[in-house]
Amino acid sequence: MPGVLLLALLAVAPAKTRVYLDAGHGAGTNTGARTVHCTDEADFVLALAKDVKQVLERTGRFDVRLSRRTAKGPSYRRRLAAAERFGADVLVSLHVDTRGDFEWHEPKPGQRCPVSREQPGFAILVSDEGGAKIVDARRRLARAVAKKMSGAGFVAYDGYDYGGLYLNDTVDGVFIDRRRLFMLRRPSMPSVIVETHHALIEAEHERWKRPAHRIAFARALGAALQEAVGAARSTE
Repeated sequence: MPGVLLLALLAVAPAKTRVYLDAGHGAGTNTGARTVHCTDEADFVLALAKDVKQVLERTGRFDVRLSRRTAKGPSYRRRLAAAERFGADVLVSLHVDTRGDFEWHEPKPGQRCPVSREQPGFAILVSDEGGAKIVDARRRLARAVAKKMSGAGFVAYDGYDYGGLYLNDTVDGVFIDRRRLFMLRRPSMPSVIVETHHALIEAEHERWKRPAHRIAFARALGAALQEAVGAARSTE
């Protein structure tokens, strides 16, 4: 009987959501933007992705695969192929943003880094290219992430400096891609890019280095993934 009970419990246990978590950049010599502290975007998002993976997997609801674990990783085409092999339910690519005008400052003697004081906040990028089903799934994911982040106290960017690169969606913090970015338009699973913050604003960048801030983000992301993937499964 114990064996039968165990099999019955396994049969009704909800399937884990498979998340392909991409630490943006890191392909070849592509290190991304330079932050207010003259660090590389690729290094920052790699550390963040590792933290997010831990938080999500501790819930027992997610199986998370990282696109890379070191400074240099595979090409975006190879990352997408890996996500397909993994059977990912969603693909989330982590980045930081740099926007608008900036000045120069010296955080250390002889070190010259860009700094800004305007246009804070996160941005969720999504593609509207493709069939209605995948576009709807992407939008549902993007809007869920933005709403959960806003609900957790994260500030949504207003898109002031994006111009024609990204168009404002109906939900604050969500933007429709017009650059035809590969990791948005090509995956067969719903995908988004999360520009976590404006990395040239010193106070904002410092907050994102704090463990509590990263945990709050991971929890908001997890809640959004559960909502979006749950909605998709209910319509299958």
